[in-house]
Amino acid sequence: MAATPQPYSWGRPGASREAFDGGSRACMLKAARRDVAGDTAAKRYVRGAAVLDREANVPPVVPTDDIFDISTRQMLLRRAYAPDRQVDALQSQLQSEVDQCLVRSGYVRFALTREQARILRRYRPGSEQRKTYLYTLGSDARIVEAQRMRD
Repeated sequence: MAATPQPYSWGRPGASREAFDGGSRACMLKAARRDVAGDTAAKRYVRGAAVLDREANVPPVVPTDDIFDISTRQMLLRRAYAPDRQVDALQSQLQSEVDQCLVRSGYVRFALTREQARILRRYRPGSEQRKTYLYTLGSDARIVEAQRMRD
């Protein structure tokens, strides 16, 4: 069984709430708005989706193929083109771009303690309470330095 990854957040000690939120939002928007059509993972995904779509919508090549032959062929194509892995690779690339932007903008990645992670789980993602809590942690130089993650 894989270990649960250490929960973390990003901090920018001493930043105002506006600067803290604005800087992180700018990094996220930069990655979100980037055209990924030329990325290798995106090209592989599109190519695989086309093959899988064609396979699912074309009559059997061999008239004697039964549902098991068709299903086996679709499974083998799915494994070969691995659309889920391509999406994961693209998401990982975009997250890496956000992380690099945050570092360039002066943010520091820090580990959350069990208690901090427990409190954070109380708040709905995107809620004002969650944003305020993360700002409180991430703007505190003592917390960020003591819990700083070294890559």
